[in-house]
Formats: sequence, structure tokens, C-alpha cells
Amino acid sequence: MSDIDSPVLRLIPYLAAITVTIFATLALTSGGESNLLITLLTAAVSYFGTYFIVRFLIGLIFGNRGSEPEDPDRRE
Repeated sequence: MSDIDSPVLRLIPYLAAITVTIFATLALTSGGESNLLITLLTAAVSYFGTYFIVRFLIGLIFGNRGSEPEDPDRRE
């Protein structure tokens, strides 16, 4: 995946991952009993899963924008 130049597009995956992690762990710990290992595992999986999914989607949406198809017969 090519690197995105916009600082805002670089920040979105982190913010989405933090938000999903907070809500997932709060939903998990809202019950009476919570296991620390399961809570940490859920937080880690939700953070990295969300980060890489959002980064992949941003790459799909904004990765090819502005590039034109190459013409093999064109010489510069």
C-alpha cells in the first residue's frame, strides 16, 4: 500500500482504533465479572483489527486517486 500524504488521513486509523477499543472493552467490562486476560486480549485484537481495516479502506479509496493509467507507447 502506498503512503498517504495527508496528515488527516494518517490520523484517522488511530482515532478509529482507539474509539473501537474503548467501546469494546467498556462493553466487555460492563458486566459484573470481567477477566483481565480476556479484556486485554479483546482490546488488542479490536485495536489492531480496526487500525489495519481502516488503513486498508483508506488505501483503497484514496490510493489511486489522481493517477492516470500508463500508456506503454508513450515516450518522454
